[in-house]
Amino acid sequence: MRLSYTSEMEKGLQQRHGVSYAEYESSLDKRLQIERERTKEHDACNQLVQSIQSHTSS
Repeated sequence: MRLSYTSEMEKGLQQRHGVSYAEYESSLDKRLQIERERTKEHDACNQLVQSIQSHTSS
């Protein structure tokens, strides 16, 4: 599967996950690991937002 990407995506993958886009694209295991990490971070951010919103609306 060929994916499109930008230089910003390449930089982000290197800085956040320590892999190049070529490595991300070619390794299904790496891709799944990174996407699990992203999902976990996204869920944590959503919980934080909900917590803040519930405290400010009280």
